[in-house]
Amino acid sequence: MEIYRIKEPFIFTMFGASGNLAKLKIFPALFALAEQKRFSKDFWIMGYARTQKSDNAFRADFEVSVRSTYKGKWTKFQENILNELLERVFYFSGQYNRAGDFEKYQTFLDKRTGGKKMMHVAYFSVPSSVFKSVVKGLASMRKSKNDNIRLILEKPFGDDENSAQKLFRCIVKYFSEEHVYLLDHYLGKKAVRSLIPLRHMNRILNLMLKGREVANIQISAFETIGVKERIGYFDQVGTLKDMIQSHLLQILALSTMSIPIEKTAENIQKEKAAILSALKFVPEEKHVALGQYTGYHQESKLTKNSNTPTYVALKLFINRESWHGVPIFLRTGKKLHEKHTYITIELKKFRFQGEDQEPNRVIIELSPDEKIHIRLLDEDGVTSRAGEIGVSKSIACQGDYCLPPHGLLFLDVIRGEKIHFLSFAEILASWKLIDKISKFIEKEKIPVEKYKAGSCGPRSYQNLIEGTGFGWYDLYEDTCRT
Repeated sequence: MEIYRIKEPFIFTMFGASGNLAKLKIFPALFALAEQKRFSKDFWIMGYARTQKSDNAFRADFEVSVRSTYKGKWTKFQENILNELLERVFYFSGQYNRAGDFEKYQTFLDKRTGGKKMMHVAYFSVPSSVFKSVVKGLASMRKSKNDNIRLILEKPFGDDENSAQKLFRCIVKYFSEEHVYLLDHYLGKKAVRSLIPLRHMNRILNLMLKGREVANIQISAFETIGVKERIGYFDQVGTLKDMIQSHLLQILALSTMSIPIEKTAENIQKEKAAILSALKFVPEEKHVALGQYTGYHQESKLTKNSNTPTYVALKLFINRESWHGVPIFLRTGKKLHEKHTYITIELKKFRFQGEDQEPNRVIIELSPDEKIHIRLLDEDGVTSRAGEIGVSKSIACQGDYCLPPHGLLFLDVIRGEKIHFLSFAEILASWKLIDKISKFIEKEKIPVEKYKAGSCGPRSYQNLIEGTGFGWYDLYEDTCRT
């Protein structure tokens, strides 16, 4: 197996380095890269945030984050790697909207790097409301237009279509799209990255995953935890914008898009955008369900009177001839019965099959297991779950060189590979759909139903599938408690 290692020197700056995302995802991902000897000899990891903090205090945060990720599985080798890595970690305190602070930061960098010309990767772990300020600040740091500055923007990209368009116009004013990487960490997950190769290389999957063969598609993303430390951000956006606008719509697009013969980033992004632009939400109450887990109001003063949904289920269609009439059901929520993400593709039955016979299904598990199941009926056509034949194939990451999603995506940025990043066209198409759904929810005052922790969500999610002739498919049905 060929292992990609970074050869050129680089600077990695985390804007928002004192925040939760850096501690939960970025620090462990950087350590995983160092552990696998992926870095070049010359590199610097810089934290930039408004909080006043010393280099040593920042390194302590970094160390705590890494050690907590490994939960006791710690070796002398890892200890040495961490100590070596921390020598390359520094911190700068500055405002995001103050040009003078970016000038000071450039001096700060030159002092530590000796003023060497090298790639500068800037990671935006900040609210989208300050994206523009950071973009302008980075542009002011360039010594020439040939400076190799690459921007990684973590979702959300705005909070609606209008704000996303303004953000796009601001970014391209200062940087070419070639240097902008729009990151959805779901596209760093090995199983999600495998969707297109699996469909393209396996004729059986390619033939089954066609609109003319599919009766319906269900995409389920369940979490057992609550909002926790993300409460300030989450209460402003809710599950519709946090999970569906990017994560689930990306999975939907990857599952249903036409696969181009030449699989370049531009072609794949274009095909995904075509699906996202064709998504249709029929504005009826039975096509959306909202819920909020009990206890949400007690999590913060911010949520005392909040009606923010922590669960959303939707019924959508793809307005294209190849997928005409095929419903797509999405459901996702927090504090549910299990932590599980999977795609269920239900195939059409033969005309001679009775209503009591189960259809064939292809289930692609994305998390926590990474497997493909093909559900067949036995020779007696038994309808019970026990009578099905499950063909299961692991698509889990193999070998010693697996990386967390942010680590894989970081390597993609270094080598200039954008296949697993979003285009602005995709983002705008997604926001157009979400804006329409949000306006419908607000106008019709769709109720937010309470549901118990550990349940399958609000009872209203069953309304989406009622009368369609289908049923929600739960991979491990016995774990579902209502």
